Amino acid sequence: MSSGSMIGLLIGLALLIGPVWVLGLSARRLRRLSAWPRAQGTVRHVWTTTRSSSATGTSTTEKVVHARYEFADASGRQQVGECAYLKDPKVGDPLEVMYSPETSATNQPVHGGSVIWRTITWGFVVIFFGGLGVFVILAALGAVSM
Repeated sequence: MSSGSMIGLLIGLALLIGPVWVLGLSARRLRRLSAWPRAQGTVRHVWTTTRSSSATGTSTTEKVVHARYEFADASGRQQVGECAYLKDPKVGDPLEVMYSPETSATNQPVHGGSVIWRTITWGFVVIFFGGLGVFVILAALGAVSM
């Protein structure tokens, strides 16, 4: 195998890391949704932070809304959680929380963010980068010509 083919193979494998990671996150969330207990929670505090990024070469800032919520686990103990993906949270809003059976301190809201947006984004990562990665691997192995 030539060094160019080896580099192409490594690039193809690197491109597959994103889709594998996204599919792993998705599988983990589905497993949690089916296995973790649920409780009714309430948003207790909402605040906004500013995040800046210069990944594209231009400096951009965006506001991120955070929410702190409380819920009682199965044993009646009050637990606290935080997240930054609820859509327009307000103090006093109810939300459904799922928590780990081993430690209820590990928890997250059942719903949050846009399911459509998450599906489109994750689907794009899997289809685009997965397809590109497979194509580069096949080209490096000589199965397809470029």
